[in-house]
Amino acid sequence: MILQNQAVQFTEKKQAALVPCGWDQAPLAADEIIGRTLVSLISTGSELGAYMDYFGGTKYPVETGYAAILEVLDTGERVANLKPGDRVLALAPHQAYSRVKQDEVILVPAGMKPEHAVIGRFPAVSMTSMIHTRIRPTEPVMVTGLGVVGLMCAQVMQHCGYTVYAFDPNAVRRETARACGLRNVYASPDEVPDLKGRAGLAMECSGREEAAYALIANLRKGGELYLIGVPWYRSTEKFAHDLLLSIFYGFIQVNSGFEWSLPRHPREFQPNSNHGSMAKAMEWIRDGLIQVEGIYGVYSPAACREVYASMADGTMKHTCVIFDWRTV
Repeated sequence: MILQNQAVQFTEKKQAALVPCGWDQAPLAADEIIGRTLVSLISTGSELGAYMDYFGGTKYPVETGYAAILEVLDTGERVANLKPGDRVLALAPHQAYSRVKQDEVILVPAGMKPEHAVIGRFPAVSMTSMIHTRIRPTEPVMVTGLGVVGLMCAQVMQHCGYTVYAFDPNAVRRETARACGLRNVYASPDEVPDLKGRAGLAMECSGREEAAYALIANLRKGGELYLIGVPWYRSTEKFAHDLLLSIFYGFIQVNSGFEWSLPRHPREFQPNSNHGSMAKAMEWIRDGLIQVEGIYGVYSPAACREVYASMADGTMKHTCVIFDWRTV
């Protein structure tokens, strides 16, 4: 099957373009599938890090993206659970066609809109932390940062029975969170003085140091803080000494929220997995238990330059952006 492929790439710092891309045209391996991308979802955190070269030393051009819905076109001879026409969630980049192994995709529930299914990638980011925590729904939980990861985190926690307090200084994000059914949404924990010392769990999804300071100040003694948002750059002049004192005397457990601390697939004595979280998240979205309608904007991949520029300068109007490859 000879296909001409295109991809969204970062061609240099702060520059994105839809470009032709070479790829493997060899026959499919026995356990591979090839799929046509219907939609792909931008990760505003991870992708902006490469786009802005926050850590320095990025070598361009850079392939980007890791959430796509593919329509299966062909399968290898040992692929038994998928057939042409099936739709799957894949950790594939922003490109028109992708080759992936069968154990790297998750079947999309029947009848689910691709735009909704692809968002199932992002609740899994924080579900890793929820699986690890020892704090149960009898205690309040705080979530900071209501981008797509934080918004999904707060909805998942609320659905699972936690009383969730969600915080973001951005008024538009707060309104979106309330429209998704979150009950307790504020600009900062300072607006909820009665919460101080009662919350057992804090999920920091913004990647900002000042958010971590605010959460620790409001946790009960022995509470848990999960750092889910990547701290791409320094955002405060505070010294670590204040933070360390708060952790020490508050008996706070600080944990990395790195989602890949779970295996991709279940193992013996370890039933939880990242793929399992994504599959469950798609089910919850399908069933209306996690709300996604109205949180995303849909654009052609050809508009990638303008889309990433709006992300970088803070003018992006939606919580997240989806590329519609059916327009290419």
